[in-house]
Amino acid sequence: METNNPRNLNWGWLVMLAVFAMVAPSSASAQGAQIDLNQFRPAELATDGFSASTPDGQGHARFGFQVWLDYSDDPLRVNGDEIVHQQMTGHLMLNIGLADRIVLYVDMPYHFMIKDPADSGAFKKSNLGDLYFGGRFNFFGTRDDVFQIGAQATLTINTASLASSRQSFAGQADQSPYLGGWFELLLNFNAGDYVRIPIQAGYKIGPQRGDPAILFVGNEFTYGGGVLIMLGDDQFMISAEAFGRTAANPTVNMWSKNETPVEVLGGFKWLPDFGFTLGVGGSAGVTAGYGAPDWRVFAMLGYTMPADKRAPDADGDGIPDELDQCPNEAEDDDGFQDKDGCPDLDNDGDGISDADDKCPDDAEDIDGFEDDDGCPDPDNDGDGILDVDDQCPNDAGTPENNGCPDPDRDGDGVPDRIDNCPDDPGTVENQGCQGKQLVVIGAGQLEILEKVYFKSGSAKLQKRSWALLDNVAAVLIAHPEIKKIRVEGHTDRTGSLKYNMILSKKRANTVVRYLVGRGQVSRSRLVAQGFGPKRPLVPDATSKEERAMNRRVEFHMVSKKEPKK
Repeated sequence: METNNPRNLNWGWLVMLAVFAMVAPSSASAQGAQIDLNQFRPAELATDGFSASTPDGQGHARFGFQVWLDYSDDPLRVNGDEIVHQQMTGHLMLNIGLADRIVLYVDMPYHFMIKDPADSGAFKKSNLGDLYFGGRFNFFGTRDDVFQIGAQATLTINTASLASSRQSFAGQADQSPYLGGWFELLLNFNAGDYVRIPIQAGYKIGPQRGDPAILFVGNEFTYGGGVLIMLGDDQFMISAEAFGRTAANPTVNMWSKNETPVEVLGGFKWLPDFGFTLGVGGSAGVTAGYGAPDWRVFAMLGYTMPADKRAPDADGDGIPDELDQCPNEAEDDDGFQDKDGCPDLDNDGDGISDADDKCPDDAEDIDGFEDDDGCPDPDNDGDGILDVDDQCPNDAGTPENNGCPDPDRDGDGVPDRIDNCPDDPGTVENQGCQGKQLVVIGAGQLEILEKVYFKSGSAKLQKRSWALLDNVAAVLIAHPEIKKIRVEGHTDRTGSLKYNMILSKKRANTVVRYLVGRGQVSRSRLVAQGFGPKRPLVPDATSKEERAMNRRVEFHMVSKKEPKK
C-alpha cells in the first residue's frame, strides 16, 4: 500500500479501525487488537528444526534453553490493506527431558516492537506475549530408526492481556484469565544418516475474535514440516520448512484468505558438541493470511546439557558398560552388529575367522569345492547353472544336460544329443556322420535342409524326397530318447481353407506312412497334423517363391501334450 496516497491512506485507516472494532472485546474496543499476530512459534528443542518439531526426546534430566529474536515486515494485511507494518518478538524458552521419552517445555514471548504503517502510536509498541507450556511424548523411534512418532500438548495463558489492558496483537483474549490449548501429532522420517523429514499436524483452541467479513480468529487447524539436512556428524543443519494454519470454526470457511497464513522458511544451525546451538534464517509469507509477513528474519541461541560422556566403558569401544553385552571385550567395528559391544570374529558364522575370510559377511557353502577361502561358490564349475540346479556341479555342462557335460560316445567332437550318428565317428560339418546330412537336430525340432516334395495338389510323395525322409528316419532310430515327433503339413493360401486343411493333413500322413514303412520308425513315435495355411512362414505371400516357402513339412519334438487342432 502506498502511504503517500491520501485516498489509500484513508481507506487503510478505515479498515484498521474496523479490525480494532471486530477483534477487540465489544466493551473495550479501544483496548487494542487482542489476537496473537505472530504465527512463528519456535520449535521446542534446540535440536529440532526452526519451526518443525520432531518426536525426539532429550535424555533423562537434561536441561536446555533457547533465546530467540525475530523481525517481520507487514505481518498483517486485511483485504489488501496494511494494518501492522513491523513486529519484533523475542522468546525465552526452557525445557527438560524426563525418562528419555518425555520433554517438558515453557515459552515466554515478549514483543519489543509493533508498529502501524504511519508509526502513529496507535498500537502499544511493546508488551509481554502469551505464555506457552506443555509436554512432548515419544511413542516410538529414535534417530537410528527410519520412522518416529510422538505427540505434544501445549497450554497457553493470556498473559499479554493480563499484563496490559492496552496490548495490541501480542496475545489472545481479554483481561479475564483464559486457558487455551494446542494438541499436535509429530512424525519424523530418517532418510539415512543425513536427512530428516519432520511432519506435524494439530488443532488449536482459542477465543473467538472478529467478524467473518474482515478477519475472524478462533479455533484453528495447524500444520507444518520440513527437510533437515544434517552434516558434519550432526553438527550442522540446513533446513527448509513450511508452516501454517487455517480456521476451524463454523463461522468462516476453511482456507479462507485472511484466516489462512502460510510461511516457507530456510535456515542454518550450528550444533557443536559442547551443547550450544546457534541458528539464523528467514521466511516469507506465501498467503495473505493474518500474521504471514512479506518477509521475516530470525536468530537463536540455544543450549542443551550434553549427554554424560563419563559413563564407564571398561573396554574402550565407545559403548557404555551398561549397554555393552561384552564390557571387557572391545567391539570390532566392522559394520556387522557393532552396537552390542561384542567382537564378531566370524560375522557369517561359517567357521572361518574374518581375518582369513575373503567374504566375511557371506557364509562359505561347504560343498567340497574351494571351502577354505570363506566365500560361497554358487556355481562351482562356472557353467552358468547354479549348483542347486546342476546335476554335475563340479563339471561344466549345458542347460540341455542339466548342467552335465555333453556325452560323445564316438569321440568325434560332436555331442551325442546333436550327433546324427552318435555311435559312428564323423565330422562336425556332417553332424557327426561320415556322409553329407540333410537333417540337423535343432532345439525342439528336426531341421530339414531340403523341402519334402509332393505332386501338385496331391498328397503323393515325389521320389526325390525319399533320401531326405530316409535321413529323418535314420536320425530318429539313432536317437530313441526323442519319444515323439509331430509331422506337420503346411500349405499356401491358394484354394479354400477346407481344401488346404485336408490336403495338409493328408501330406503329413503320407510322410508318417513313409517313415514307418520304409524307415522302420515305430508308429507310436509319430503323429500327423495338418495346419493348412494357418501358420505361414511368409504372411501375405504374393510371389511364387513366397508361396512355395509356405508349402512345407516340419518335424517337431513333442514333449507332453498335442496342440489342439
